[in-house]
Amino acid sequence: MRNSFVPRAAQLLALLGLSALFSPLTHAAGVLVCDNCTDPRALALTSGTGPTIVADFSQRRLHGYEVEYDRELRRYRAVTTSIPPEIIAAFNRIMGMLDAPRAGGRGAHFDVHPDNPGGANGISFPDAHKNLNAYDVAQMATTRFQLEQAIGQAFSGATTSSTAWNSMATFLSSIGLSFVSRLLGIDGATYVITWRDGSKTTLVIHPDLVDRAKYVQGESIDASGNRIPDGAASDPDTAQDFAGVYQFENREAMQRWIDTARLYGVTVIEGSGIAGGLDCRWDGRTLTCGGR
Repeated sequence: MRNSFVPRAAQLLALLGLSALFSPLTHAAGVLVCDNCTDPRALALTSGTGPTIVADFSQRRLHGYEVEYDRELRRYRAVTTSIPPEIIAAFNRIMGMLDAPRAGGRGAHFDVHPDNPGGANGISFPDAHKNLNAYDVAQMATTRFQLEQAIGQAFSGATTSSTAWNSMATFLSSIGLSFVSRLLGIDGATYVITWRDGSKTTLVIHPDLVDRAKYVQGESIDASGNRIPDGAASDPDTAQDFAGVYQFENREAMQRWIDTARLYGVTVIEGSGIAGGLDCRWDGRTLTCGGR
């Protein structure tokens, strides 16, 4: 498979030098990386039998082979084979970060929605999680972990029906994201999910764990724009960020916030004035919320 080589990326590569990022040959789990590889088929023969991917990041190319031993000829041969579309899409998605506006800090930003309006997601949103909202993710540890895995696997292309291809997809995406992150000076890729009710959950994918999109504490927002309490609300270094006034559309919405806050150890004092909103204050040690 051949991908276009973008001049902007070429300038970055020339400026920083691929040798500073990878050794001339990186090999693991059926994936070989070779800069400006002139004979990927010959290189594939060094991987052992089975499916093999030769990746050329500088030219944005992936080559797929099935390496087998020919008993009649008494030698190995590499037969061209199709790479699963999920892996090709993941490779293009990661390399496409080089074309996006320069980003610093956490890294490339992707907005996704369970219903994928206009096909803008770039990944297949996991069916099992489409009906969640940000409160569900903040409150339920098992659900949160399953979502992290599902989004990470969708990002890395590890969603094929083959364990071998999924393993290669994970390794390829890991070195690919590391390659892009080091070129652009970013930490990885950030996914912001806007759920069907309008609430939001933020996940981040790092090169060393591409098949898991880790939940970002302190950045979940409910449908009314209120910050949802989670582990950050009980952390002395970040709890002060939750101080402020919270307004809710109805009692049910406010109760969901209160239940979540208490789950994470936030003190909520209920009184007669709690019908419409909450006022949360940080005294330097404790976050306490009461009715307004």
